[in-house]
Amino acid sequence: IVMSGETSPAQKTAQHEAATDGIDLMQGESVLENRRPSWAVWWKQITAAFVFLLGGLSGDAVAGGLLIGGGVFGYVVFSRMQSRYVVTDERVKAKVGILNKVSREYRIKDVQSLTEGQSIFERILGHGTVTFRTSSNDEISWHGVPEYKDVAKTVRRIQRKYEQG
Repeated sequence: IVMSGETSPAQKTAQHEAATDGIDLMQGESVLENRRPSWAVWWKQITAAFVFLLGGLSGDAVAGGLLIGGGVFGYVVFSRMQSRYVVTDERVKAKVGILNKVSREYRIKDVQSLTEGQSIFERILGHGTVTFRTSSNDEISWHGVPEYKDVAKTVRRIQRKYEQG
């Protein structure tokens, strides 16, 4: 993990060569950004897991609390492992969740606007949100994106290439 916000070309290559977990690439397509949502996306489930764990430790239902809390936390871990935000030289795509699985993509040339921002909570954690909107007013919001400004810059750079022909 790079803390300074700067990444060397070798680090970028290693990050982007990571498995894309179910994101099928088209022939000749290159992955430019490959991110997992931050743990903060599942803060409600993580909080519930700890409540069950603590509740189980303080009462007679120790096994039940541990089982339910562990199950909820296991769901969060597996869900995060299966979730991915990917920018290629042709598309932006999000795939999030396992039980309530959502997968959505836009071609880079169809993205009409890009919004980036941070809530106070995301600012504390060092993550942000990137929202891609098309001319038909459809949108994908990527929440809990590490180095979200780099993702936005990459999309803008690829869009410029499309605009130049």
